[in-house]
Amino acid sequence: MKIAKENETTLELDPMENLQLAELNAPVEMKTEVSSNSDKGRQWKENIDFLMTLIAYAIGLGNVWRFPYLCYKHGGGAFLIPYFASWICLALPIFMAEVSLGQYLQQGSIGIWKLCPIFKGVGMASIYLSCICNIYYCVIASWAIFYMFSSMNLLLPWLRCDHYWNNEHCRMAEVSNESFIINNAANVGYHETPAAQFWLNRVLQTSDGIDNFGKIQWELLLILTGIWIMTYFVLWKGITEARKVIYFCAIAPYILLIVLLIRGVTLSGALMGLIAFLTPNITKLTDITVWRDAGTQVFYSSGIGFGSLVAIGSHNNFNHNVYRDSIIMCLINAGTSMTAGIAVFSILGHLSMTLKVSLNDVVQSGVGLIFQVYPEAVSRLPIPQLWSVLFFLMIAILGIDSQICVVNGVMEGLNDQFPLLFFKKRKIILLFLCLTKFILGIPLVSQSGQYWLTLIDSCAVSGIPLLFVAFFEITSISWGFGKTVVGSSKTDNAFI
Repeated sequence: MKIAKENETTLELDPMENLQLAELNAPVEMKTEVSSNSDKGRQWKENIDFLMTLIAYAIGLGNVWRFPYLCYKHGGGAFLIPYFASWICLALPIFMAEVSLGQYLQQGSIGIWKLCPIFKGVGMASIYLSCICNIYYCVIASWAIFYMFSSMNLLLPWLRCDHYWNNEHCRMAEVSNESFIINNAANVGYHETPAAQFWLNRVLQTSDGIDNFGKIQWELLLILTGIWIMTYFVLWKGITEARKVIYFCAIAPYILLIVLLIRGVTLSGALMGLIAFLTPNITKLTDITVWRDAGTQVFYSSGIGFGSLVAIGSHNNFNHNVYRDSIIMCLINAGTSMTAGIAVFSILGHLSMTLKVSLNDVVQSGVGLIFQVYPEAVSRLPIPQLWSVLFFLMIAILGIDSQICVVNGVMEGLNDQFPLLFFKKRKIILLFLCLTKFILGIPLVSQSGQYWLTLIDSCAVSGIPLLFVAFFEITSISWGFGKTVVGSSKTDNAFI
């Protein structure tokens, strides 16, 4: 084995370090033996497959809906300073560490901790985050698919107030001399746009609180079922065999994003939106919240801490130039966020000018930006059905491709724990995993589903939990692995 040969060069290390490497060899060889039998297509067929999978995984919804709002909220161009600083000082080193350890040890997010068993809980925590993320991420994709199909009508269903889901609070946004809300924030007259009511009363049919479960939205449930069935069959033979799906999921969103970008910047009022998006407010840099949000954003958008990067890296050839691809990936990720911000705010600037209201009145974060404000904006473009279908198709693909890679990360982690069981029952375990997560996601397509999804996203995945996992991960890599493995892995495969 390659690893066994590399160990010959470590004889000059002290006895404790040699013992540490010796302990590593046994489980790695056992895992490789089982893997070669159970998954003949374990390694990527082409080197570009690795980079494409990274793009499909790491480029997600956070790049489209969270970054543009945070940049606008935290000082425009000034936010780019803590954002890129967080990329360089935090996200990029951890990103490299995860994929390089997966490649060096040929293990998933749990197996790599056989080298330092005391930190095995870090791998378990990453699997937990991945499972929770899977439960609600595909629900967001199901919302996008629902909107995509709704956009195929001759008349967009969020243009008027004469549908059965509209109530007395619905007002067309053109009625600019009255108080109304675009982003579901109450004003004097408490009026809502048709887009807001379509989202709340038709798609979600939101109940009056998290304690009122309500009924299941059967349309969303059918879409959710389809997403999980597709996920299962994509991973049926392993992610390395799903090249066509991965390539499509990696490339298609960029084609759609570029089309939307070109259309957005050519609209009247686009410049106003871009000025508001990028104008720097340096005084914001003294606010610790700005730096915290920048760090959280790069952690979330890069996909570190979930164990999926380790799993993706484990399919590389031992000497693959993982550092080069990691740097390319991080540059693409940051560039995608900027491109999405320009595309979104150019259209929001057009909406602001059309309605003759301040940009503050149309901008909001999270799902509201995607499912309330943006539909209102594209409805004012020529051929609105086309732009709406393209936009929500992009959102759906971004959600589904990340979903597939996260499920693969969980499977690789479980494979590390139960290699013999996976050798015999891999497809059954995958079916059980997908079915379990599907069942756990059913409450999120109920009338109280949005409340639960917001709670899970803010408390169980993003923010503090993700930062804690990343902190203990980098601590354990630096202290637990030490120069014995991390140093030798850099020497072996850094720039080959």
